[in-house]
This record gives sequence, C-alpha cells and structure tokens, in this order.
Amino acid sequence: MASSSVWALGAAATMFLVFAGCSGEDAPAEQARPVVGVTPELEQRLVVPTSQLKLELIGSERIVADQARVTLRGEIEGGERFEVSLSAEPQRRGDVGALYVIIDAQQWLWPRAPEVPEWFALMSVEVSLRDEVGEVARGEFAGARMRFVRSLGPQLSVDGEAPTFVNGSLRLEGHGVLRPEEGQTWAVIEQGFVEATPGGRRDLVGERLPVRWSGSRERAELRLEPAIFGVHPGAYEVRVRLENELRGEAGTTRGQSELEFGGALQPTLLASLEPVAASRGQIVTMRGRGLLGAGQGYGMILRYEGIFEPAAPGAPQMSFEGSRALERAVDEVRSDELLRQEVWYSVEGRTLEGLGATPGVFEGSITPIVFDSAGESVGVGWQGRFEVLPTRQVVWLKYLPAFSRALDTFGLGNVEREIRDRILEVARRDFAGVNIVFVEDEPEDFSDYAVVEMGGPDPSGNRAFGYDNTFNDQAKDTGNLYLNDYLGGINRQSGESFNVLFGGVFVESFTYFSPTLTPGNRDASEHFDRVFGPFMPGLGGEAVRGSEVGHGPRSVQIEEAVRVAGNVIGNTMVHEIGHSLGLTHLPGDWEAPGTIFHNAEPGGFIMDAGSERSFEQRAELDGEGPAVFNPQNSAYLREILPLN
Repeated sequence: MASSSVWALGAAATMFLVFAGCSGEDAPAEQARPVVGVTPELEQRLVVPTSQLKLELIGSERIVADQARVTLRGEIEGGERFEVSLSAEPQRRGDVGALYVIIDAQQWLWPRAPEVPEWFALMSVEVSLRDEVGEVARGEFAGARMRFVRSLGPQLSVDGEAPTFVNGSLRLEGHGVLRPEEGQTWAVIEQGFVEATPGGRRDLVGERLPVRWSGSRERAELRLEPAIFGVHPGAYEVRVRLENELRGEAGTTRGQSELEFGGALQPTLLASLEPVAASRGQIVTMRGRGLLGAGQGYGMILRYEGIFEPAAPGAPQMSFEGSRALERAVDEVRSDELLRQEVWYSVEGRTLEGLGATPGVFEGSITPIVFDSAGESVGVGWQGRFEVLPTRQVVWLKYLPAFSRALDTFGLGNVEREIRDRILEVARRDFAGVNIVFVEDEPEDFSDYAVVEMGGPDPSGNRAFGYDNTFNDQAKDTGNLYLNDYLGGINRQSGESFNVLFGGVFVESFTYFSPTLTPGNRDASEHFDRVFGPFMPGLGGEAVRGSEVGHGPRSVQIEEAVRVAGNVIGNTMVHEIGHSLGLTHLPGDWEAPGTIFHNAEPGGFIMDAGSERSFEQRAELDGEGPAVFNPQNSAYLREILPLN
C-alpha cells in the first residue's frame, strides 16, 4: 500500500513541489501547442435510416480530447448539396486505442435526404478535436461514395451443412444483413418442429431466430437457440423466412428468400482441454459440440469427478467421486464448440479454496450436463489428467495516453518503444527466479491478473512517483492470495485508510529530481539535467527526432536517456508491484498482515522507502544500483511464486 513518492520525503518537500515555479513574472511564457494531424475514416458505405456511422480517427492514440467538432458535406447525385455540423464527445477503442465519433444518421443525414427509396452521395468529412484549452488535432477526407436506402431486405442462402448439435450455427451468405446498432435481422419459422427426449415433439411455427452479425452485411449465422430447440438429443426440421426489423419504429422489410434445413441432434460432447496444465486464475479452453451457457430456463454445468493428488509431499489425497464430485457453472461459452473455463479458486479468510487452490494433479472426468424445463441430459465427457501448477502472477502494464504525453515533455516521445522495452527488461531482471510475467497487452489466457496503469501526472496532486492503491480486506496481501490487483484508477477503500485514492506510475513526477526545475531540492541530481537536458524542451533541449534514433551525432545521448528513463520508471513499477504482492514481508505477517511497507534497514534494496532511494540508484548511475530485493523479501517471493 505504500508509495515510492515525493510526499514520502516530507511535508516541506511536498509544499515546495506544489508551489515551486509559480512566481508570476519569472514563469516562462506558454508556447503555442502544435495541432496534430489525424485521418478520419468511415467504417461503412451503405446507410439505412437507423445507421450509427463510426468515424474513426487514425493517429489519435496519444491524443486526449473531450470534444469533437465534425462537419459533413455531401453532394447528392443530381447536383443537390448539403452540409451538417455537429459536436460529439469522442470515445476511445480500449484504453489506449484510436479515438472515434458516432454519428446518428437518422438525426443528421436523413433529414437532408431526397424523397426517393435510394440515393447516392459523395461525402467529405472534416473533424477538429479539442480539449479545455483549444484545438489539439484536426483531419479531413473527401470522396467517399455513400449509398442510402430507406428499406433493406435480407437475401441469404445456406452455406454448409445444417447443425447437428443444439446451439450449433448454420452459416449464411448473401447480402442485406443489419448491423447490430441498426436493428435485427430475423429468421421467422413458418413451418417446423423439434422432437427430443425428454420433452417430446413441439411445434415451432412462429418462433423467431435472431440472425447473428458476423462482421459483414454479406455473412451471418443462424443458431439453434436452446430456448427454442431445447437442449436435449433428438431431431428437428424447419422452414424460415427472413426479415429486417429496424431499430425503434423505423419499419420491417421482408426478404424474398426462404431457407429449409434440419437433421438429428446429438448429445453434448466435451472432447478436449488446452492446456492440460495451468495455474489458478488461468483460463483453460475446452472444445466439444453442443456446448451452451446459462439462459432463460436452460443452462449447463460441468461435473469434475476423480482423484486429486496434491504436489506437496505427504499431503493427503482428495476424492471427488460420486456424491463428492465437484460441479461448476461455465464461465464463458464462445460457441457451441468452444468454452473458456478458469482454474477456479476463492479466498476464504486467509486460505484458498477450489480446484486451483492447491498445486497437484486431477485425474478423472469432466462431464457436461445440460438442463431445461423438460429435465437434464448427461453429455459425453472428457477423461484424462489435468495438472494444477503453482501460482503464476501475470502483470499487465497498461500504458495510458498520458504516459505518451509525459514522454513528450521529456522530449522522448519518439523513443517510447525503446523505453518500454527497457522497462520490461528491468522488471524481468528484478523478478528473476520468481513466477511472474509482465505483458503490454490485456491478457487473454488469465482471468485474474494485476494491472498497473502507466500514466503521466499524479491525479492526487501529491506528485507521487507511484502508488499501490489496492486493498483486499487487509492492507498487506501476505501470500498474494489476490491475483487481480488494480494499481490505478480510484480505490475508495485505499483512500479511507491511507488518504490516497489513485494508483499507478506517474512519469511527470520525476521532474522532481531536476535541480533546474526544482531549485534548492536536496534530492535533486545533476545527472537528471545532464541526461535529459539535451532533449527536454523545459530544460532548453530539442526533442528526439525519429530520424536520429539509432544513428547520428546524438545517438549515444539518446541511448543513455532511454536507459535511464526505463530504469527509473521500471524501478518504480517494480517497487509498487512488490507492495501488491505483500511486501515488505515480515515473519509475523503470515498470521496477521501488518502495516509496515518498507524495509526497516535500507541498503540499496527495491523495497526501501522512497527517501532512501536516490535518483542515481533508480537510474543506475555512478555505480549505484540496480536495487534488488533483500534476502527476506526475495525468499518470500520465491515461496509465494515458485517457478515449479
């Protein structure tokens, strides 16, 4: 919970940092900000009355804006012109992706439409992104030919064999499928039945099956919905008509084609697991046929039946046979052929429960059992050996746009990739011999993982270098029972206990070490200005140009700046992750986790208090560093996260 922070150095230093550089006349004049160029791109060319046009702004990944001003100009075939201006709040694809704007065609474009069923227009777009100060980016494109239709009928045919398992999908191809935001394409059953045991024969006339969007108006899927066809083995036959229902009351259009399909329905099957060895919180992919999740009146559970042999020598064998079998709801069903299941566990007080709680080997079967109002059916299960591995901690370094902007203030925006590579090197070096993994993309193979937000300014205003604001029933997570710590955002429990809401790593705060920017600061280092001064505009430097990375007269200086920046940021991140793992560790913490977060005896160690960790040590200059975990902390880390 403790921080590698400026405020940890004392109240006097904090007050100095808050007010330094605010002397009025002596403050440097603010320079005009450059306006960044972005490239607008429209995702679709066919527009119906309920379309929501997505205007993606390529090149806006590092831009923070709270308003987008968009101008749409159209030249309708035949000579008529129109122009529309609107303001919208830009959205971001993920946390660090490109910005985009949604344009409601019904509100902004269709009121300008000619009174004809179908029309074409040559469109151009201009966009300006703004924040509270002014314009930060702009872009435009022209020459997009758009087709506007008042009604759209689906014309689809069957592509492949009819499904033979409940929840299976029939592939369709053709044209005229509605996008999800526009409405729904339906398959309405005009004639058909399903016959199953249990349940008997049921007439399906009038039932409506949603045609599922597959990313294109030319492709779609029609699923044997369990709520309509049931979940049991049997047989079915249907004939359907297709229609498009626009959102709201914009109308329904029937297609001209009909589809007929049917066949036998086989029992649900679980065929394989991958991987067959995983640690708690890791996701196992299970493959089979007829797999389904929970729905209105139906569902599926997995029954684990067999013997579990713990890896710890002398630990008693556990039997999960017969009435002791473990039953578990399904975590995520992606299709009737694939589901994702966590190696589950739960924290009960100071212990772990569940299949993933203890390393060892499970040998037996995993059987799918499906059920609905007609009863349940036991499917065909997987049989084999599954190993629960020792705990692995996955850490996602989540780089925010503010991180990129912070590097720009150091003049190092064009070497962000190199700095991030060095941060990874530092993290992997410092945790060598420990079962921990650092990644830059959101993990897909673990459901529980730690997140560190890598940002720019400290939102709390304390100008901390970093802070672990996680809180899991107790301040110190001794034993690392909780794998999903989030070092970032707002944690009110942390705020109530420690008066600090925000967590993460705050790159802008490292200017604290500059003797020029914080004159009189006893912790400042001439090395800061020497290393970053040639590139940092605030120190009179010239930012690194992309063309000089790796060669040119400043290449050696650039390499040192990359290394030092990566060392300092990486050292802070490692320190904060150490806190989230339960450091600093004291023997008494096993019984009752305490509130001592830093080493009582500093000595160049990672978990020393911030006031004991100089810039030279963090940067690994003048023969200082790299800092390491002291023997007690190192032994603790290997105990909670052993490699095997």
